[in-house]
Amino acid sequence: MDKICKRILQKIEIQDFFDRICSLNTADFNSILLKLFSLRTAKSTPQKVLHTFRENRFVAPSSFDPIKLHQLELELLSMTSKAGITNKLLSPVAPIGSCSVFGCVNQNNVLSAVRNVEVLSDPSNILAIMLSNDILNNQIDHTRCTHYATTTRVVRGQKWEGENQYAHFGIFCIVSTAQDKGSYLCEKELLKHHLQFYDNLIQTRYHRKMTIVLRRRTGYTAYEDFFEKMYSATKEMFPDTPISVVLDSENNNYYKGINFKIYMQKDNEQIEIGDGGFVDWISKMTGSKKNRCLISGLGLERLLLL
Repeated sequence: MDKICKRILQKIEIQDFFDRICSLNTADFNSILLKLFSLRTAKSTPQKVLHTFRENRFVAPSSFDPIKLHQLELELLSMTSKAGITNKLLSPVAPIGSCSVFGCVNQNNVLSAVRNVEVLSDPSNILAIMLSNDILNNQIDHTRCTHYATTTRVVRGQKWEGENQYAHFGIFCIVSTAQDKGSYLCEKELLKHHLQFYDNLIQTRYHRKMTIVLRRRTGYTAYEDFFEKMYSATKEMFPDTPISVVLDSENNNYYKGINFKIYMQKDNEQIEIGDGGFVDWISKMTGSKKNRCLISGLGLERLLLL
């Protein structure tokens, strides 16, 4: 238990306070949170609200041009639609634990809210949840590749330093799924679709060529063989694209088998555009190890700065 929580328990003199609260059912837990927020806001004033706006980094408006950002979103979503990818418009909130339960992020770096939700911090997880739900409801043909994409703003708890760094920012992402076909055919098909999209984006918008960096990850039983197959397939798909590899087989509880980074050359500098890789989220939610999932994404503000 951290020092802050220990201090709070000493102040209220209820040492098992957190255990008692967490043992409540969801409805009662939310009722308590609603009551607490109601009591707190009842003591607030318009001046205090203004003070919070001035001091709270989570509510500070971005300095980026909203017209340019929304034009970029329209361009990206138009490209995904032409590429056979289904676009989704997400809610600004997600089920509580949508990131932390999968080991992606500490819950303290997410803005948790009442009514069993949290402020959206990663649209990739939500698209994977939507795909899992559609698989279990037989709403998609899972023998074929299915791709969902979105653009949205997210909020994260980490404190970013530097110019143009905000607690909220725009993200574009693609999440794809299909059933294992053997010989890594499914993974090759999913990877090809994602990389082709980013190759087309860089050529169409910036008239440049992309560079790919592939990093080996654990998570597959024969992860070394899997990585070699993916590397060979990528070279075959993009024979004129510079491809480098990183063989540090790091297990980061996120990507499985492989993850990739997309770069673009600008002014003698390699600029990172986006990244992606395979995850096991859909297989966990659907209870089938045959269900593959590939995610990728990029930051919208980063593209606007190029």
